[in-house]
Amino acid sequence: MLIIGLTGGLVGCQSAGPRDPDRTNADNGQPLPRASDELALTDQQARVDVEALLQRAYSSDSHERTALLLQAATALQYQQQWQQSASVLSQLQQLTLVSQEQQHQLALLNAQFAAQQDYWQRVDELLKPLLQPQLTPYNSEATLRLALRSATAQQQWQVAGQTILQLAERRELSSEELWQTLRMVPQPQQLAPSNQPQVAAWRELLLSIHQGLETPALMPALLQQWQQAHPRHPGSAVVAQLTQVEVHAEQRLALVLLPLTGQFREQGQAVLDGMVMRLAADTSLTLQVIDSNQFDFATLPEVLQRYQAEVLVGPLLRDEVARVDASLLPEELTWLSLNEPQQLLSSTPPGFLFFALDPETEVQQAAEFLASKGYQRPLILAPDSNRGHSHIELFTEQWQRFQPNRPVASDVYRNADDMKEIVQEQLGVSASEARINQVKIAAGRVIVDAQARSRADIDVIYLAGSIEHTRLLKPFIDVNISPFMQPIPVYANSASHSARDAISENDLDQVHFSEAPWLLPDHPRYTELQQLLELRRNWGYNLARLAAFGHDAMLLSARSPWLAAVPGFKLSGLTGQLSSQASGKVQRQLKWARFAGHTVVPVR
Repeated sequence: MLIIGLTGGLVGCQSAGPRDPDRTNADNGQPLPRASDELALTDQQARVDVEALLQRAYSSDSHERTALLLQAATALQYQQQWQQSASVLSQLQQLTLVSQEQQHQLALLNAQFAAQQDYWQRVDELLKPLLQPQLTPYNSEATLRLALRSATAQQQWQVAGQTILQLAERRELSSEELWQTLRMVPQPQQLAPSNQPQVAAWRELLLSIHQGLETPALMPALLQQWQQAHPRHPGSAVVAQLTQVEVHAEQRLALVLLPLTGQFREQGQAVLDGMVMRLAADTSLTLQVIDSNQFDFATLPEVLQRYQAEVLVGPLLRDEVARVDASLLPEELTWLSLNEPQQLLSSTPPGFLFFALDPETEVQQAAEFLASKGYQRPLILAPDSNRGHSHIELFTEQWQRFQPNRPVASDVYRNADDMKEIVQEQLGVSASEARINQVKIAAGRVIVDAQARSRADIDVIYLAGSIEHTRLLKPFIDVNISPFMQPIPVYANSASHSARDAISENDLDQVHFSEAPWLLPDHPRYTELQQLLELRRNWGYNLARLAAFGHDAMLLSARSPWLAAVPGFKLSGLTGQLSSQASGKVQRQLKWARFAGHTVVPVR
């Protein structure tokens, strides 16, 4: 067993609105329903005979009919009879709604129906005029609660944080309800300040916590300072929870498991080099590094006890992660796995996180990025392999989260020989050539001058293969685009970006790719990368990414006690913007760049 010692720098209820006593039903003297009455009805109101209500509506004049149909649709939604409510809403669409109250109530009812279908983009469209430029005065709390549901469902935590603070200005919320949303907010400084002291104090608390996460040793003092300024604030419950998270200003020992011999020794050494690079700037960790290739994993609890390790980092290889018996690990241990478990572990310590340079992250972020750029019809091409099919599935699922009504075209290739045929088929060139041949046959001796055209609906292409595949596919794509059409943008993953490559990059011209920020020329520490590549002359960018990965593993380990408590906090790592998800996975947000001839140009 090789051991190396290293020391160095590390939609709810709302009180009913007032009724207008002058607006009564001529039949029974009861007040007509107003749009300003809360949409979430009481149980007694919800048990209203909707059929009788609809009969009255159909025999009433247009103004009263609108009010009664709105009441019926509201009651049906409260009773979870969504399809029946949709029928009533469709009838309301045919009526002229005179008052702004009724217009806003109808929009909210339609938005609630869209939410029931998980059609969150439609929910946002319907709620936008109720939220901007200012919040509607009608059913404002129900509007905010639905906006909060939508933002949460889409993991738009910045929007969710602002929305819940607006909601807190209107009614008292529990500290638990507020904190469950605020802890996910990535940029608290961008939350609009409130003129209500108690709500403003929540924003100040979140700012203090994020400031403390930048420098963990300062966290206790920042929390104490906030507590002294707001001694009776309900956020004190959150402070009490956070002060239980142990933060050591002194050095902690981390046991690191890496393959330093055997097949993956080069990858393990690259990760270790990155760790050492981080330790030069952070003295909060001491490392005890063990060669996982020569390690008996059954002895792990004993080894942790022997070194009094408070942090476990690794293993790097997925099959070795499965060999860790998590049930035998100390409860107070922080474990940062350097790969994703193959399956859910039977038990994990409370401080369990896993961090991986997984290609799946790139595929999912590519789909999200292309959707955000406004593309309508993507085509994804991947190798005919288990991973290739998985990437197509991941891309499609992620795309449909943001563009549910826009289909994804996809195809797989087995080898270089069938790439050209697949490109021509997917771009519609093969079909166009077939039509031209039919026309020529029908024309007989008449000379037909025609050129095959590519289909016009594909507006972006994503390539999920290796750099060799990208080099072959990109020229096929270029030559099969009709000359009178705009070129189709081509995007790829980081595998298409490699260093010290003797092959010309001309075939990659204008290809966009996702990448770890450190490997792009605009990164402030790009010079360090060049120096490391000079030192490790056998390296390419694949090993440089692993060095960045090791650096970020140390960055995460120094803050690991806090990451689970405040998942919205983002660390600026060399591999991307890092944050912790509820599952324990460390998410990294990549950057984008493009080839311009032999030059890499970052895309902002």
